[in-house]
Amino acid sequence: MPHTNPFFSNTTGYTGEINLLDDLCREQIKMFGVDLLYMPRKMLNLDKILHESTKSAFELALPLPVYIKSFDGYDNGMEVLTKFGVRNADELTLIISRSEFQTYYSPFLKSYYNSIKGYPETTELNHLEGETDSRPKEGDLIYFPFDDGIFEIKYVNFDTPFFQLGKGYVFEMQCEKFEYSGETFDTGYDKVDDTSEEPDYYRLEFKFDDTGSGTFIFHEKVHIFNIKNNDIRPPELEAFRLYKDPGFANDVDKIIATAEYWNKNDLILTVSDLQDLDPTQKDPVTYDITVNNFDSVVVVGQTSGAVYYSQKAQTRDKAFDDEKEIQREFDEIKVIDLADESPFGFV
Repeated sequence: MPHTNPFFSNTTGYTGEINLLDDLCREQIKMFGVDLLYMPRKMLNLDKILHESTKSAFELALPLPVYIKSFDGYDNGMEVLTKFGVRNADELTLIISRSEFQTYYSPFLKSYYNSIKGYPETTELNHLEGETDSRPKEGDLIYFPFDDGIFEIKYVNFDTPFFQLGKGYVFEMQCEKFEYSGETFDTGYDKVDDTSEEPDYYRLEFKFDDTGSGTFIFHEKVHIFNIKNNDIRPPELEAFRLYKDPGFANDVDKIIATAEYWNKNDLILTVSDLQDLDPTQKDPVTYDITVNNFDSVVVVGQTSGAVYYSQKAQTRDKAFDDEKEIQREFDEIKVIDLADESPFGFV
């Protein structure tokens, strides 16, 4: 049967030729590339049916040699004004060595993901749990130091260039400017970990009584406990009833958050990066759906040792957020009829 010349094959190649191409790719990246930080995403509270996570964390920042393919500027570089504020649509195309990633990074990633679950470090990863060690995955982040920006990997291209000598030598990562949505950053790099402080995202504000003590430290971790009886000191504690897992309300012993602003004169503490949030729930006694489960809590600073008891908790005002104004206008015009019942039976 006819076939191509085995001495000039463009698809099967020989080991020496393949290794040469791989070495040339790595050399080009090291000569003309830059060192960026690669941050694998850690899934928290993963919904194994929808394969979505209600919370993510970034605990590692690994130096990674990268060639910037879009060297002459950001792809689609523009800023768009939306109803949620100004959105940055910058994009980057980055190239890394496939063999270098699989040699130096894959064993470390496998050990890292297995250590989270308490498995032996060589156990094969379950891709359905959002874990892979053979390549960077969509959702991981890249820190771009030149403009102090963080980019999210949206797609990893495996076949560019198209199978030279029957093999791929690089991963081409298409990245888009990262938009913060409550992720936890604890990588040890200050320029990265301050991501949660920069955007005007959800923050919870506590108003304390004057029976506490101590001074909270900026960016320290605080533990929030639910108070069963607020009239005694120390109060009796009970678990929160929160949506720790998607769709299921479970008992949560404590909430971990980060202290952002502390006004000791007014006894007001603002926290961010909450481990779990308080969903809208119907109070089992009063059937009231406006009760905030974080109103009566005790907040304990893990570094400072400060302890204070909350009288009221509310969401800190954000830019472009007119929720309170809309509610105020509605309260002025609404007509309440006690005989009315909810047509859907929610209350």
